[in-house]
Amino acid sequence: MAQAQEAVADPAVTPATTGQTQAPRKPRYISWDAVRVVGILAVLLFHASLLAPLNLPGLELPPEPLRMDFPFGASVLITVSGYFAAMTIGKHSSLRWWLRRLARLLPAFWVAVIVIFVSTQLFAPEGLPRHTYTDLLGNLALIHLAVPEISYIDLAHWTVPVQVAGFTAIALLAANKRVRGNVATAVMWAALLVPLALRYFFMGPGDVTPFWVSTIMDGTGLNRAHLLLAGVAIYRWSKNRQSFTQLYLMLLAVLLAHDMHPPDNDAVLPYAVSLVLICVAAYQPAWDGKVFVVLERPIRWLAGISYGVYLMHFVMGTIVARHLADAGVPWWGWIPAWFASAILLGWALTKLVERPVFNVINRLLTPKDKPVPPVRPARPSV
Repeated sequence: MAQAQEAVADPAVTPATTGQTQAPRKPRYISWDAVRVVGILAVLLFHASLLAPLNLPGLELPPEPLRMDFPFGASVLITVSGYFAAMTIGKHSSLRWWLRRLARLLPAFWVAVIVIFVSTQLFAPEGLPRHTYTDLLGNLALIHLAVPEISYIDLAHWTVPVQVAGFTAIALLAANKRVRGNVATAVMWAALLVPLALRYFFMGPGDVTPFWVSTIMDGTGLNRAHLLLAGVAIYRWSKNRQSFTQLYLMLLAVLLAHDMHPPDNDAVLPYAVSLVLICVAAYQPAWDGKVFVVLERPIRWLAGISYGVYLMHFVMGTIVARHLADAGVPWWGWIPAWFASAILLGWALTKLVERPVFNVINRLLTPKDKPVPPVRPARPSV
């Protein structure tokens, strides 16, 4: 049931040096693939059954019991991404680790943005915005969070700048040998509590938010830092780098941040339940229940393309769904088509762009005196 996965180290305790020999690869447990599948399916369900029909006239809402109105999937995927960032940061030098993370995230993102932009210009139905070349360049440059005048090419793509900023911060901190142990814990608390303080003192109801606060909070993704930090905290706890009490208090702060920071419709309770699931996977990753044995191949396959599915699903699925709806197809026809198009396009993006480009960059980043390891690492989750 196991597949290859990256060897692990604690970013806050044991940074690697380029002279270290590679540790044996640890098994890739299906538990983490199952968590990813829960996250990506939650994203698809929320966007297909509620968000798209609310944002684009012409798409019929399914009956209320079938609408998923509690978004939490993207938050789960970012938290998993934070966990694996903590797991892998010590394997390489900070710079090489950072470049590898960007190599996984950005090429697929850039191609997805261009494909969605072109498809929108050519095939978007009435009511779906057609973007400008300024929007395209702004999204490619990852400044669509920081510059209000730049429209999102795809609403789901808010996660990519958040992860790039988070991975950059992790790499910089890991490069500083003093950020270890209690110092690392203090830095994590600061990253949780400072945004909450800024939200409370400067961004309350009726407040005129100073430009610098808005830029720091929204433009850099700091208001979503708690999602990555939750994953880092769970990893450190699983490796006895911090106590269960510390983890418990930190996750309480994470949930408070999740409740206070926008958007207002974020579902705290499902995310809290998901944090428990992630803790279980971290503490006991070997899940061998019958359902996982039977569904192992589809779970692993969907988890492996989850990043591509996430990048391609929203606008492309909406275009497909709206054209079907205009042809008279009811919700129970276009929602499955939404899912099918998202998975097909996500698979194509993963197979044709994400994996081959990463393999090339990984070979360039690997020292010539070391063999390039087989690449089946944990993927960026969103």
